[in-house]
Amino acid sequence: MKRVVIAVVAALSLVLPVSAFAIEGSQPPKETAPNFEQMKVDHLKKLEERMSSLQQEKTCVQAANNQDDLMACRAKHKAEMKEHRDDMRKRGGPGGPGGQVPPQFK
Repeated sequence: MKRVVIAVVAALSLVLPVSAFAIEGSQPPKETAPNFEQMKVDHLKKLEERMSSLQQEKTCVQAANNQDDLMACRAKHKAEMKEHRDDMRKRGGPGGPGGQVPPQFK
């Protein structure tokens, strides 16, 4: 009985890795170059937008003359960021229409 169990386990250990290689070999080659370039361009665009927004807040803070002006700068920046977040949520998040989508492997 032990020999039968050992034989079955040995046979399965030989069959399962072969089927895993067959599945792996049937997948199409990965096409990451165009997706990577587009993701890079999109990410740089978003970084520029954030840097511009922060620069505007910095200019506002530097021009502030009192605590109320400073608080108004922060409130304005927070409102802009909330608007941006809400827009992202409407579009379905970063992977929504017009957003970055990680490459899909079939």
